Amino acid sequence: MSLLEVVDVTKRFGGVIANDNVSLAVAKGGIVGLIGPNGAGKTTLFKCIAGSYPVETGRILFEGREITNLSPDRICREGIARTFQVTRVFRDLTVLENVVVGALSRTNSVTLARRRAAEILALTGLVQKSGQLGRNLTIADKKRVELARALATQPRMLLLDEVMAGLTPKEVKEAVALLRAILERGVTMLLVEHVMEVVMPLADRIVVLHNGRKIAEGPPAQVAADPQVVSAYLGGRYRATR
Repeated sequence: MSLLEVVDVTKRFGGVIANDNVSLAVAKGGIVGLIGPNGAGKTTLFKCIAGSYPVETGRILFEGREITNLSPDRICREGIARTFQVTRVFRDLTVLENVVVGALSRTNSVTLARRRAAEILALTGLVQKSGQLGRNLTIADKKRVELARALATQPRMLLLDEVMAGLTPKEVKEAVALLRAILERGVTMLLVEHVMEVVMPLADRIVVLHNGRKIAEGPPAQVAADPQVVSAYLGGRYRATR
């Protein structure tokens, strides 16, 4: 059974259809890449899964249970956490405090939350920066803090929205290593990403959206060779560098 199932989901904004009968499934313990041009509906679909947007039609199932249109906090408690395309760290809290906020979704004990946060900081390489304020962090560190805060909620699935955007090649390499370490801990991932040289080797399967519709799905090599995907999104960028 798939961990996450999105079945014929449609989301409209007035007369604009952002997601048009989109279906996809994510198997437990894997990484699925969600790609497509700007405006394709990727982040909108994330928000529908995470409960930030209600859907007009369709169903969303997690571990076989209906989560369609549940509130974001309820979906987080069900085991789905997300990061954001534009980072949303708490600017006036320290790195440790940012992560404690995530941990408090599972306990009322600040002591336990701080202990959990310390474990996550060690995993994500943020121990040395635990006392820095969110406002003083680099883009790379803000993205890592968001990921740490999401992990502190003890998710079984992560929705990662462009975690590689704006990073240097060295930072991208470090981020990929971290995602692999998280995957080894049994956390499943649905990943929106524009850096094809990262998402293609990292993902087990790729789903492609264009104008709100799914136009392709399959193993990375198959999707990269799909003429419709090449025309709509990839062009010669990825195929020329494989």
